[in-house]
Amino acid sequence: MSKEISCEETWELLKTQKNIIIVSHIGPDGDTTGSTLALAEALKQVGKNVTVMVDDKVGSHLQFVPGVDSYVRPKAGTNYPADLLIVVDASSLDRIGIVQECVKAPILNIDHHISNTHYADYLWLNDKASAVGQMIYELVQIMPVKMTLTMATCIYVAIVTDCGYFKYSNTTPNCMRVAADLVEFGVEPNVISDNVEMKSKAVMELLPKVLATMQFWAENKVATIELSNELYDEDVSTESFISYPRYIEGVEVAIMFKEVEKAVTRISMRSRSLDVSKVALLFQGGGHQKAAGCTINKPLAEAKNLLLSEIIKEVRAMAC
Repeated sequence: MSKEISCEETWELLKTQKNIIIVSHIGPDGDTTGSTLALAEALKQVGKNVTVMVDDKVGSHLQFVPGVDSYVRPKAGTNYPADLLIVVDASSLDRIGIVQECVKAPILNIDHHISNTHYADYLWLNDKASAVGQMIYELVQIMPVKMTLTMATCIYVAIVTDCGYFKYSNTTPNCMRVAADLVEFGVEPNVISDNVEMKSKAVMELLPKVLATMQFWAENKVATIELSNELYDEDVSTESFISYPRYIEGVEVAIMFKEVEKAVTRISMRSRSLDVSKVALLFQGGGHQKAAGCTINKPLAEAKNLLLSEIIKEVRAMAC
């Protein structure tokens, strides 16, 4: 069980560490990426030796984020020494991939997911924060560091991507105030959105193939799409694909199944009111009430059957 700490206690802990590895979760999104890179820059300003890691490729839509080229992808069987491992935006340990085997150090988890499994030695958890980026902004305010435009850009990316440019239900007055401060500092929202929303030719060619797999379940309240291992390409970002079934009238839950290996299926879920994080937890995943995910170590068809049986059960129970 984790020792829960505050923002101020997090800074007190960081003061005592010299060699720090910060890890983003697999399937890196804007929040884990922006938060990791902003925190790395802040810690370097106070003289820490910092390495940023991710056991995955960062999508092309995030390659513009300052510092993204500094990520190290861990190699299996290699030991990376550190005084502290900081896990950013991951509610369960499996979300950091092989980093858990390669880095043997006390873990500090900075997270905002209500489904957090308390796996870390130290946990700074704020499930009211719209994004971990919002928490990193709070931390930077009490650190003896200078906010730079690159840090501000990273934090802005983290916040706006996790709250859907202020249209998701996790949008709060505070996250909008922080974003306004960052814009005042010099961040250009149009530049951020243009980069994040830009689609490559490969993405647009893959999209119709994935949409062709769309199916409806539970009296059309559940919609699924899938990406087989034959079509999977880690260089092609599919993060936006789930928005298509998500915004179909009458659909309560949208699910994307992605077979990243022959017997490894990553699952993303979005809902209107059903708590999908409860279902994700059944498969050692997690997330938020309306946005959650998990990985099932089975081929796509088997993983799909397992997940759907639980989702359909929850959807029908909600209707009763």
